[in-house]
Amino acid sequence: MNNADSPFQTSLIYGQRGAGKTTLMTAVANELSENPHWEVVNLVLDDDLLESLLAQLREKLEELKLFKDLDLKVAFKGIQVDKKMGRPTVSANFQTAFHQLLERFTQEEIRILITIDEVKVTPQLRKLISCYQIMLRDNLSVSLLMAGLSDNVSEIQNDDVLTFLLRANRITLNPLDAESIKASYARIFRDAGYEIAIPTLLCMTKQTMGFAYAFQLLGYLVWQAAESQSTKQVTLKTVKEIQDQYISALFRNVYHKVYHEMSMREREFVQAMVKTGQFQVKAQQIGQLMGKQPGYISVYRRKLIDDQIITPTGYVTSALCCLTLTSTSRNKC
Repeated sequence: MNNADSPFQTSLIYGQRGAGKTTLMTAVANELSENPHWEVVNLVLDDDLLESLLAQLREKLEELKLFKDLDLKVAFKGIQVDKKMGRPTVSANFQTAFHQLLERFTQEEIRILITIDEVKVTPQLRKLISCYQIMLRDNLSVSLLMAGLSDNVSEIQNDDVLTFLLRANRITLNPLDAESIKASYARIFRDAGYEIAIPTLLCMTKQTMGFAYAFQLLGYLVWQAAESQSTKQVTLKTVKEIQDQYISALFRNVYHKVYHEMSMREREFVQAMVKTGQFQVKAQQIGQLMGKQPGYISVYRRKLIDDQIITPTGYVTSALCCLTLTSTSRNKC
């Protein structure tokens, strides 16, 4: 993003719940915030989206002491104060105000990064992105980083008004590499003075199944359990002690929501996968359990793959997250 011509100037991070979208976006925003040539505006996707953007840009100009008499008019040109409500509302001149504020930052060689989490198509987002596209055409120093679920990101890119985003860089958050997970656990615990054997590391790595949130959660719970012990050893027993708490937290914080966002047919598909008791399941097996033909199965298989609920392996389908955890026997090390 530091390069004005970077392909990452407009980026969309997408993945399943708990895949690390917000974490990655926050890391990028924090790093750029340390750079004196960058200012970061973090937005919430609600009815105040446009008001918040203009207000934050104005505040940053004030903090940087970049206001002049003319700027005071610019800052409020696109914002009108509703005396009854006691808060600013955006007038029809949002585009003008946005443009003029960005011009001042660009003149000072300061780039603006706008971040939006949990994106989905709304009238406010349409307005912002349409104006953002014009800012890019006018060579103003602004970048946009958004994060959301796969379905919502696809809907945004295929929206008739937002076709510009089809050219945006897409950052897919895939499952974490098993070796990286094992090495991270080993480094963190050993650097803290704990002894942790290879079998324990392998067990913990297997428990996460490459899921970013599971990786963080398991590490945290095992760390807490280790601190309560009288020894400086992390063993399989330590991991087993927090197993119920770990599974419960995963379902409560992520998997329950993922499952209930599925359609009835998608649920039937993953239930059939779970019934086989296998990590990898042939589409033919799923079809037999559902009593459906291959063409019918392929539609829901593709949808679940796109949503990163399952992952394809040739003609075989692998469960990717909560579906493999419905049987605790699969988590024994």
